[in-house]
Amino acid sequence: MNFKYPFYILLFFILTGNCFAQTDTAEITLDTTKIIIDTSRQVVSDIDDIISYVAEDSVIFDITEQKVYLYNKAEVIYKDLKLNAGIIILDRNTNFLESLGLPDTAKKGKFLQTPVMYQGTDKYEGLRLTYNFKTKQGSVSMGFSEAEVGYYFGERIKRVTPEVYFMQNGRYTTSTDREDPEYYFFSPKMKIIPTDKVIAQSVFLYIEGVPIFWVPFAIFPDRKGRSSGLIMPSYGNDGKYGVYISKLGYFWATNDYMDIALTGSFFTKGRYDINSRVRYNLKYNFSGDIEAGFSKISLGESTDKDKFSSTEWQFKLQHNQTINPTTSLSGNLTFVSGKSYYDNTTYQFNDLLRQNAISNLTLSKYWEETPFSLTLNYSRDQNLVNGDLSESFPSFLFNVSETYPFRSGTYSEQGAELYEYISFSYNASGRYDRYKRTQTNSSGLDTVMKDSRPGIRHSLNLNFSPKFTNFTIRPYFNYNELWYIKSVEKIFNAADSSVLTNDISGFKAVRYFQMGVALNTKLIGIFSPKVFGVTGIRHTITPTVSYNFTPDFSTDAFGYYGSYVDAQGRIIKYSKFEKEIFGGSPFGESQSIGFSIGNLFEMKTRETDTTENKFQLININAGVNYNFAADSIKWSEIRTDFRTQIGGILNIGGGATFNLYKFDPAVNSRVNQLLVSSDGKLADMTNFNINLSSSFNLDFANKKITTGSADTFKAPEQSYGGEINYHIPLSGSINYNYSQSRPNPSSFYRSSNVSGSVNFSISDRWRFTFSTSYDLVNKQISAPYFSLYRDLKSWELLFDWYPTGLYRGFKLIIRIKAPQLQDIKLEKQTNTRGVY
Repeated sequence: MNFKYPFYILLFFILTGNCFAQTDTAEITLDTTKIIIDTSRQVVSDIDDIISYVAEDSVIFDITEQKVYLYNKAEVIYKDLKLNAGIIILDRNTNFLESLGLPDTAKKGKFLQTPVMYQGTDKYEGLRLTYNFKTKQGSVSMGFSEAEVGYYFGERIKRVTPEVYFMQNGRYTTSTDREDPEYYFFSPKMKIIPTDKVIAQSVFLYIEGVPIFWVPFAIFPDRKGRSSGLIMPSYGNDGKYGVYISKLGYFWATNDYMDIALTGSFFTKGRYDINSRVRYNLKYNFSGDIEAGFSKISLGESTDKDKFSSTEWQFKLQHNQTINPTTSLSGNLTFVSGKSYYDNTTYQFNDLLRQNAISNLTLSKYWEETPFSLTLNYSRDQNLVNGDLSESFPSFLFNVSETYPFRSGTYSEQGAELYEYISFSYNASGRYDRYKRTQTNSSGLDTVMKDSRPGIRHSLNLNFSPKFTNFTIRPYFNYNELWYIKSVEKIFNAADSSVLTNDISGFKAVRYFQMGVALNTKLIGIFSPKVFGVTGIRHTITPTVSYNFTPDFSTDAFGYYGSYVDAQGRIIKYSKFEKEIFGGSPFGESQSIGFSIGNLFEMKTRETDTTENKFQLININAGVNYNFAADSIKWSEIRTDFRTQIGGILNIGGGATFNLYKFDPAVNSRVNQLLVSSDGKLADMTNFNINLSSSFNLDFANKKITTGSADTFKAPEQSYGGEINYHIPLSGSINYNYSQSRPNPSSFYRSSNVSGSVNFSISDRWRFTFSTSYDLVNKQISAPYFSLYRDLKSWELLFDWYPTGLYRGFKLIIRIKAPQLQDIKLEKQTNTRGVY
């Protein structure tokens, strides 16, 4: 029977006792129209709001003791408090509420329907729960209290105020096994300040019931998001630098928008590292982080011959900002003392293999409903191997996208005038480049060369693109103008046959142009074999013919090229702007006609009467140019490429180039003689490459998988018939690359390698990853990598292993899975470099 009364239990508490004087306990159903209230015996109650209740079995009123008993699936709601339990007792005299669980008749010592109380966002569970309506205090025996991550369990939890709780013999854990957690922190006394922190006295860490370590006190954060506190270090013994304590520091959550982390690593044999990081984030405005690192090494005494010392540093800035809807600022800057910084301070494989430190900072602006945009940029490229440095600042680009100046607001392609198809685009770019390079002089000594080169380039492109039914024609004219304040002059020194290059200061302008026209069309052929479900095969041919003209800007009339006479009496021409950032004008006249053809084969199959499937078979392209203005070797190399996909499983792509002219070993170059006339063959293949790649996602199981996906791991299980049911998902990829280059018959370069990766899981708790690459030419394995992950319920195990190479070694971590507690871990890593 379910008793759910449409009146309030508060009414019962103001009834007089002599109304039911003939019995101490009675199971009743009240008729509110017949209740007589003796106001002379009313007791003042601290219950100031409605109490609603429900019970499945019975509701018993004890008039003499002024108590109410609710049995089986009982529920009481008072203000923001909600209580569910097997038994609930309410006492009017003491304003006291008590709840208990029901004994489990099937399991001795166990209870069902144990009390669960919700108050606001807080949740409490236990074997016995009490609450005082007057003092607003409560207690839980053998109770659980939810934390931001995990939960607390104590023999007794007492609520002193809504902001403070005390716990006796408390435990904290994130384990899902409440009866036998894999680990927990134990303290005889805990003070809990919800959504803030937990202060514990004499804290033990237990793993599988065994105490591992002890601290006299501890303060645990118990709030959402970030909180300030110590960053726990790791420690160990390094073969090169001695005993160390690593990454000890402090994290400071300064406010909702910024935090700061400072860590240090200290070694007993003369080394220390300091690192800091500042993160900031203002939503919809800007975000980023700033990192800085410093490493000081001093090995040996001052009198030692092999004494070693170094000072390395790094500074990194990452910033993204939306200034307004049309303006943004983004950057990623890295400044580092040299590659030794990464070699000494990191174990990350990507950092160890890094060859360059590249920085970019870009401010972008565009104007709405206009073709105008502006970009300002700073860039820097630091070679970590040889120390070379290149830097561009300032750098700008002003762009006017393609614009049709003669089109009106009512433009329509139907009936448009020819002049309305005329368009132009323009951009102006400028850079100021600085270089620092290490060069070897004639004496074999390294010298550092520094140089700087500014320049501005203007580009104007005119196009005419009328629409025709069966073909497209596009005449164009491109004009470029370069502004420099430096040029070069070369002088031949007859004494030692050397060439001296001198910089000449002064403003110089370089102007050149090219023009041409392109014509293309499409030819489509359809074949319908109607076999094997194939309804049609379509072949699309896209031929293109183009003509390009560029005058000879190397003549003396333009003044862009100089010349000198070498030791053999030959006149050598050179560009006066060969060292400038945008180069100079083209050399020699060009009147070339280009031919290219694209071939696309597609197939359509019918699956049902209403469903068809369409996919590409193969795409093949080829092209060649012929230069009328060249005095020899008028044909360019023939360029070809192809790509295809087989059944969505295998991707194949590649290309090749062919030279039509004979190679003469006497002059070590191609001569003006076609192979077809001299050797009877059409061309020499000078370059070839092919790539094959495939990925797979398989399931090995002896029963049909009806739920989940390939990422749902199933552990082997024993069926009643003795057969072991299993499900092992397997995924991965494999790639093969082959390339060869033969610029002449006596010179041949080849590379061939295969690489792959495999991911599989033998159960829902084990995951394995393996990747490697094999060089088929040099017969070498490169970069093999093995990774293992083991889910240990509340803990996790991670194992990474590089078996070969300069950075071979392994890293093993066993840690608590909860992000807030991942500093509690066992970590071991080794490699031949001695990095900790």
